[in-house]
Amino acid sequence: MASIDNQTQTTCISADKHGILASAYPQLSVISEPAWIEVINRAKLMEIPANTELLSTTTTCDNFILMLEGRVRVFQTAPDGRELTLYRIEPGGMCVLSLNSMLKEQPLNAYAVTETTIKALVMPASDFNYSMNTSVTFRNYVITTLTSRLCESMQLIQSTAFDNLNMRLACMLGGLFERNQGAILGITHQELAHELGTTREVISRILKEFEKQGCIVLSRGKIQLASAQGLEWFSSKH
Repeated sequence: MASIDNQTQTTCISADKHGILASAYPQLSVISEPAWIEVINRAKLMEIPANTELLSTTTTCDNFILMLEGRVRVFQTAPDGRELTLYRIEPGGMCVLSLNSMLKEQPLNAYAVTETTIKALVMPASDFNYSMNTSVTFRNYVITTLTSRLCESMQLIQSTAFDNLNMRLACMLGGLFERNQGAILGITHQELAHELGTTREVISRILKEFEKQGCIVLSRGKIQLASAQGLEWFSSKH
């Protein structure tokens, strides 16, 4: 991603690089071309703490990162301070905006911040280009990931343009409750606003309407699911 070599809190780790690829990038761990093995041997295995800014609107990316553990949030900001989450990078994923910045050698209008401590293999742009030219498997992985991210971006644009905020928030809460596998979410109204590119006041108003309709129960920093059917109705009807 950004100039990770310059992150003052970054630490190098000593481990078997080829072995740790297997869980996050199984399709890459089986590549046997000598050129790829050479690149992985040169890559730096790093640990970067939570809340570290990896990419900003003034930073040009000069590394390619393979995420092994943790999560990175990529988002844009508006002049009034609102944020809109574009996507997250998790193990096995790839940051297409940082890739574009690296290839064009120019900053982008986006930020990437670690939400948790992450562990990653980091390679310079020259080794990324070398791998693209020498490994069919790596090249196919990059192209497939870029295609998937493009489809996700189109869905985000469609949702933002055509779905009203009530529906988008209901859909997001439904997904969060499902992934949480529990009836209580530890999330603030401001965090939800950042995800959807709106203000805390607007989110609070919609959540109160959901609560009034018996879908959820609100408390400080928490949202409790009261009726999954009611929330689903908002996500499909409004």
